[in-house]
Amino acid sequence: GGLSQVRAVAAGYDFSLALREDGTVTAWGRNDYGATTVPDDLADVKEISANYYHSIALLENGRMVAWGNNEFGQTDVPEGLEEATSVSAGGFHSLALKTNGEVVA
Repeated sequence: GGLSQVRAVAAGYDFSLALREDGTVTAWGRNDYGATTVPDDLADVKEISANYYHSIALLENGRMVAWGNNEFGQTDVPEGLEEATSVSAGGFHSLALKTNGEVVA
């Protein structure tokens, strides 16, 4: 059993994410607040992160996609956020590091 062709994994409170070699994301576990409801059109993912009840993905084009609990705005992606090189899901917030070294919350 298990998943194959996995490039990275991330763990939320009681759910998990796997980034597949083809750039898609697989999620399993409790789906409180939609944390495992991966957007249907999510593709070309280069990095994933998860925490408590939300998930985020960094796309190859430098954009960020977030889903799950948004009680504190943690899945609100700032308008115009592009050129991100890394993302991280905090307990009740999300961060993106841009190519110019700027951190966006």
